[in-house]
This record gives sequence, structure tokens and C-alpha cells, in this order.
Amino acid sequence: MEIRKIEDRGGEVLVSKHFDGINFPPNVPGNVKDHLEAIRKVKYKEGDVFLGTFPKCGTHWGFDVLYMLQKGKAEYNIGKISPLDFDPADAIDILESPRVLVSHFYPQHIPQSLIDEKCKMVYIYRNPKDATVSMQSFIKRLQIRDLKPYNGTWEHYFELFIAKDLQYNSWFEHVKSWLDFRKTHPDIPMLFMSFEDMKQDLRSCVQEMAIFLGAKQDPEFLDEVANKCQFSAMSKAKSSNKDETLYSKDGSNPFYRKGEVGDWKNWFTVAQNEMFDKVFGEKMENIDLEIKYTI
Repeated sequence: MEIRKIEDRGGEVLVSKHFDGINFPPNVPGNVKDHLEAIRKVKYKEGDVFLGTFPKCGTHWGFDVLYMLQKGKAEYNIGKISPLDFDPADAIDILESPRVLVSHFYPQHIPQSLIDEKCKMVYIYRNPKDATVSMQSFIKRLQIRDLKPYNGTWEHYFELFIAKDLQYNSWFEHVKSWLDFRKTHPDIPMLFMSFEDMKQDLRSCVQEMAIFLGAKQDPEFLDEVANKCQFSAMSKAKSSNKDETLYSKDGSNPFYRKGEVGDWKNWFTVAQNEMFDKVFGEKMENIDLEIKYTI
């Protein structure tokens, strides 16, 4: 493992733990190699579902939908979610079943038993422009113990995003890795769901996830789940969650921002947008995925 410090043009620094070709966040516990080895050994339990995302692409949103569908009750998870990335393996092992196992990891780093047992997997993706804007805002709100916060401007962060591998490397690499995984593992049940579709018609997406999971599909129950998981309702309900606000500089919940589609237009300059489109075209040619930048 190597500690990497990536400095932007204004002198602000992003810190990562680099291992196995990936830049991991600095709050991955201890030595990344040891943590990954332990997580790879986590055992599948009947009813588990895996939720994969790139950061700021609907992780907490997707978790609550899946959690309610699994439990059969339209009730929020009271505490924090337990990502494979940041919680020790023994804490994951003792989670009450059925579990929603959440992670930003690449396919090669998830528990092997999920693959062997053909665990149901959901991958939520978001258009990369909104994801990048949301990530920059999130990092600036974040407070990690013993680590100087990043306070770089949007312009400087954008330059890093285009030119460097940041935490979890890049949206492009992450999405392609999971598309490739789906291709090479046709026997594993996988559902790809877009943030934009959830924003546009959450009720239909909730029903699609319920069918995929084999969960209760009573219309009134699905209506209740969809209503409680509207972004505005979730943001209000989770605003004072102590397990999540402790990561914030100002005491607010940093995991919920606007939840909008198209906010990137308020941040990207014309030149930045043209540059981004050029990079996207080079990296994601013939991608088998519909990307929506507006709805």
C-alpha cells in the first residue's frame, strides 16, 4: 500500500491509499491489503443483496429502497449503513439478515462468496457530470479525523478529475468494470438502475427492484416505499442522523445534497463541458448503457 497525495493547482491536496491499481479513500481501515483480504472472505448469507455504486451516484438512496423491500416494511434504517469499504469484516458478518451489502469497490474486491453463491446484485449509476459536481461538494463538506479537509475550487477539482485518477480512480473505469463483470458473469442476477430513472419515476423503479428481489409487491406497500424514499423525504428524515453527521464539518448530513438531475449546468463552463464530452467519447466508446444528463 502506498499513500498518495494529489495536489491541485491551488495547492489543495487529496489523499488516497493506493493498492492493486486503485486509489482508495484514506478512511479505508488500516492497511488496504489486509482489509480487502478480510472482506473477500466475508460469507454470503441467504437473502443477501449487493449494492454497487461509484461515489455520489445514489448509494444511500438505493440502500434505503432495497432495505425497505427486503424487510417488507416502509421504515428507514435507523443507524448508518455498513459499507464493505469502511467497516471491518467482523462487523459485516454480524449484520442482521437479510443484508444489503453496500460498496464502491471494483468487482475484484467484493466477497468471493457473493460470486460463488450467485448473490443478487444491483448497480446504480448516475451521469458523470452530476456525479463529479456532487463529489466535489461532498469532499469539501467532509471531515475525516487526522486529515486536513480538501477546500479546492470547482475549477481546480475539475482539472484533477480530467487528468488524474482520484478516489476509486474514475467514474469511467468503475462503470466499465461493472459492465464487464456483467458480461463475464451472465449467471449472476444483476440489475443496472440509473439515478435519473429513479428521480423521474421512483415508483416504477421501486417495483422493478421488488420484482428483481422477489420481494413483496403489494401496490400500497410499494407506494409507501416510493413516498418515503423520495429524495426530499429521505433528506429530511436523515438530516440529524448522528452516525452520518459526525463526518461533516458543520454538523449537517454530508451524504445528502440536492439529489437533482442537471445541476452540472450550474457548474460546468462551456469549455469544461466540451472537454468532458471529449474525454467521455474517448473512454466510453460504444458503452452499453444509456446516460441521461437531463430529464
